[in-house]
Amino acid sequence: MKLKVLFVSLTLFSFSNAHSIEADVWEYKVEPGHISEAVELFEEAIKLSREAGRNTSILQQTFGKDGEFKFHWVDFHDSLEARAKDNAYDSPGFSDFINRFYASDTVTTVRSYSMTLIDDQLCDNPGVVSVYVWKPNSGEFSNVVEGFKASSAFFEKHGWEVDLWQENIGGTDSLQFVMCSKTKEDEAKSYTSLNNDEDWLDEQPNAPLWDSYSDVSTLIRSFELDPIIVD
Repeated sequence: MKLKVLFVSLTLFSFSNAHSIEADVWEYKVEPGHISEAVELFEEAIKLSREAGRNTSILQQTFGKDGEFKFHWVDFHDSLEARAKDNAYDSPGFSDFINRFYASDTVTTVRSYSMTLIDDQLCDNPGVVSVYVWKPNSGEFSNVVEGFKASSAFFEKHGWEVDLWQENIGGTDSLQFVMCSKTKEDEAKSYTSLNNDEDWLDEQPNAPLWDSYSDVSTLIRSFELDPIIVD
């Protein structure tokens, strides 16, 4: 069960509907020496979002390009309609925060984009988030749905929760395969289970190494995230 059969691409329009979960993502790079200041700002943002009734997660990258200096701010919405009605950033509290946030010279915006959840679930209280971003090859969209269902079920069998996202506006029309664990210990157990799975080992001759080749999509980046936890 090589990754080429586990990961396939999907078309933007297949799952975009008013009832799907939507996410707005901002990626920030923190200037060296300003991590503590940035975390304080992000913690304040999470508290303000809670007060406004918004589902916001801000996660610090632990592995990937730019390392721990990259942060991912994600606003989740229950539907496109809920996203359209969200005006929390127009409130006085948020307006003051946004002014201070960008005046601090602590962070630089790297990119921003929207996403649509293409399965019917959202990771439950993830503590470790691994993201694999795949670029679809032309003409391979028809294989997407069944391929993603198969890959999700395979990894969930080993303890991960899996979210499947399509990048939309501002994105690269790519698919994000997101693997969530509640703790690093749980993640380690999942990898141990995976590397003892005969179906996996039969297709990974150099186990525990894995082959990212796919004839339907290209792996363009991967990274790991730890959510900022606010009491």
